[in-house]
Amino acid sequence: MNLSKFFLSKIIKRSNAAFSDHNYILSVLKSNSCKMATNVSVSEMQKEKETFQDVLPNVIQSIVTIPKLIEVPEFSMWMKKVLDYNLAGGKKNRGLITVQAYEMIEKPENITEESLRQSRIMGWCVEMLQAYLLMTDDIMDGSTTRRGVPCWFRLPEVGLGAVNDVILVYTAMMEVLKIHFGDKNEYAHIVHSFNETLMFTSLGQHLDYTMAHRKKNDYSLFTIDRYNAIVKYKTSYYTFKLPICLGMLLANNTDPNSHKIAEEICLQIGHLFQMQDDFIDCFGSESVTGKAGTDIQEGKCSWLAVTALQRCNEAQRSVFLSCYGSKEPAHVERIQRLYEQLGLPQLYREEERARYDAVVQRVQNLPPGTNLPPELFLRTLDMIYQRKQ
Repeated sequence: MNLSKFFLSKIIKRSNAAFSDHNYILSVLKSNSCKMATNVSVSEMQKEKETFQDVLPNVIQSIVTIPKLIEVPEFSMWMKKVLDYNLAGGKKNRGLITVQAYEMIEKPENITEESLRQSRIMGWCVEMLQAYLLMTDDIMDGSTTRRGVPCWFRLPEVGLGAVNDVILVYTAMMEVLKIHFGDKNEYAHIVHSFNETLMFTSLGQHLDYTMAHRKKNDYSLFTIDRYNAIVKYKTSYYTFKLPICLGMLLANNTDPNSHKIAEEICLQIGHLFQMQDDFIDCFGSESVTGKAGTDIQEGKCSWLAVTALQRCNEAQRSVFLSCYGSKEPAHVERIQRLYEQLGLPQLYREEERARYDAVVQRVQNLPPGTNLPPELFLRTLDMIYQRKQ
């Protein structure tokens, strides 16, 4: 994590003059001072994560005690097991972003302990959507581990029953929304946001899956345009756009223009996030990430693969065609070496920084009247920039 960015966010919040000075902001971004401010930020984030986690038992309890479920105690116990297992672990960034967005957008006089509790419940609904998507993704990809434990469908007592459990997680999420937000004026907007996000993410999953199951050695669609489409729909909407726009809705911000601007910025952040995911899948350590990388074995249309094909000479392309999409450990290692020979790790670090800077510049130019605090997007960037998992 860049240790100066939290300080930058404070400058933006406290000083309009400093915020308008482009060169000053960039110089602060590149400094290495203000470690104490960043340490406070980490401490505050950890405290919020613990508070957020404390809400989960009540969320699960509100589901498993639904009268119709109590009639079938065995099923109620299974539902709890499904949720406990699949909501455990992970960084909880999507849920925390939801809470963070509400806190930063809502008027201070409207923020109460109850409204914060509601925002955390909403955050858990986002985490339940995340669990739903990860469970289906693991089944489709044939993954082995997730968050340091076996994938749900790999458990002996689960197997392909996980297909039904995936549906349970999604319907549980919808029940929580109805129980806690059904009487809100924004309820229809909230439900629409979840349904739209699921549709877009499923679209992205379709693109991702079909690219990995094309005809052997057909890389004609491994283009930057196709990759951008996969990133936009598979990742950006549910990871960033949904939680931030839900925070806006909780704060009664339904202005279409503000939501449009927030979406545009979230799509930029989402592209950076997915590019990081692709790099970590290949070069990350499973002991750190909690997940074994499978993009090379599955022949995924990743940032690394698309960029490699752009830079390969004839001999290197032959290696790529021979080894990519193979589950043979030697082939996987050969592709990793090819990426290194092509200088992709260094290129990745350069592009990661460039995309980070592009979001910062976009945030600087937020039009007045949008009620979107720049610090919201900068803190979101801080959660992911230079991440290792």
